[in-house]
Amino acid sequence: MDSTAIARIIKRYLEGAISDEETIILNQWRSDAPEHEALFEKILDGSALFEDVMLWMELNQENQQEWTEQLKADVLQKIQPTPSTLYRQQKTTVAIYVAAAVLLIIGAFSFLQWENLSDKKAEMTLSAIQGGSNKAELVLSNGQKINLRSDKDGITLQGQLAYSDGTPLLSLDKAKSANITATIKVPKGGKYNITLADGSRIWLNAGSELEYPLVFDQQKRLVRLKGEAYFQVAKFEHNNSRVPFEVHSEHQTVEVTGTSFNISAYPDDTNTTTTLVEGAVTVSAGHHRVRLSPNEQAVYSSDGLKLKNVDVESFIAWKENKFLFYETELRDLMKSISRWYNIDVAYQGVIPPTYFYGEIGREKNLAEVLRILEKSGVKFKLKSRGTYQQLIVIQ
Repeated sequence: MDSTAIARIIKRYLEGAISDEETIILNQWRSDAPEHEALFEKILDGSALFEDVMLWMELNQENQQEWTEQLKADVLQKIQPTPSTLYRQQKTTVAIYVAAAVLLIIGAFSFLQWENLSDKKAEMTLSAIQGGSNKAELVLSNGQKINLRSDKDGITLQGQLAYSDGTPLLSLDKAKSANITATIKVPKGGKYNITLADGSRIWLNAGSELEYPLVFDQQKRLVRLKGEAYFQVAKFEHNNSRVPFEVHSEHQTVEVTGTSFNISAYPDDTNTTTTLVEGAVTVSAGHHRVRLSPNEQAVYSSDGLKLKNVDVESFIAWKENKFLFYETELRDLMKSISRWYNIDVAYQGVIPPTYFYGEIGREKNLAEVLRILEKSGVKFKLKSRGTYQQLIVIQ
């Protein structure tokens, strides 16, 4: 039986839908050769993507370009969702095809050249670097500064300033509150969320800041963002008229009435992206202005403002504590790693364009994440000088 048919049987095995006849075929294939059993075990523990490994076995590697292009086309077909099957494919793709590992890397590296960090001391150091946690500082315009508790995940401005579980945070005079603005600063390696006075909820990613008034103006709700945040904006009315909500970042303004969306506006990124999950927003940048519908994204760059259709899941997965990559270039991926694990990243030599597909949980320590990424052929080394540490990507 050819490997494509075996791959389909293994898929049904993982789905729990294998027949008795297929079980016999699978068991026979496993016993035919030691490498078959070894490959099957790798598929079960998530170390390999079975159809792609089978494809690798079949294709003639003398033509490397043909192999990588065919592999890319095969995986893209698997993970590209249609509107009617988006939810099902997200679950199936993650559970069966992704298996919490990087699916595919297109580049100059062989699919099966998997190497670990050779320096065991460095690996132990990397294992000690944990992902981000609840961490933020609240700075008020009256000069007060508060390091927010790490055993709490957010704060709320509804009523008195408090943690989201109701624990009191700070008592403020209502009359004075109207003239106070607050800035919540989330460092690298941190995350936090906030419920504003109007009921809107905002989740802040690592290395982000949000400035907002403790009491909104009755004509306009305005906040300022640096970094990345996911917004769930509540509808708010005054004198039977909706009060608009605006998010200002360095290069653009997003006008909202009531919706869910994500904005990534890090100062060290060349693009500012606004991704709409539901509702509607209008993005303005300079003389450009676009209105988004769900599953659309506005991308601002030096070339202006462009609109495109996207799968929103890969852009909001961080809110659910996941890295979700879909044709994500290595340098963009490493920016996410740098922010979440609070470590500087540098590059040695010429690193060819390398694209990632797949999912990794952000609860993993840095060594675990790098071991997964190394399965692509990308290598890393740790440079330490005193307390300063730098992760170097090498060819």
